[in-house]
Amino acid sequence: MGSPNQFTSFTEFKGTNTQIGFSVKVLFSAINNAAASCKAKLSAIQGRTSSISIGDMFEMQMLMNHLSQLSDMASSVVSASNTALQKMSSAISR
Repeated sequence: MGSPNQFTSFTEFKGTNTQIGFSVKVLFSAINNAAASCKAKLSAIQGRTSSISIGDMFEMQMLMNHLSQLSDMASSVVSASNTALQKMSSAISR
């Protein structure tokens, strides 16, 4: 963010305060990594001609659950930021 002395007064606006952009690249890369893990596990299971073990089933369920949680988290973060931006823009237009 900025240096601590920029925020000394809440009643005075200084043009030196800097806004830092909002980036979701880290969230999307985590989702892509989780999806790649799921695909790799599915490929490994498909490659075997024998039956699927219970351990493989639990591991696949865990990977899919993790992917689902990451996906839900990313969509919630994007939705919350969108809602905040909408509220700020409507407040400005009034």
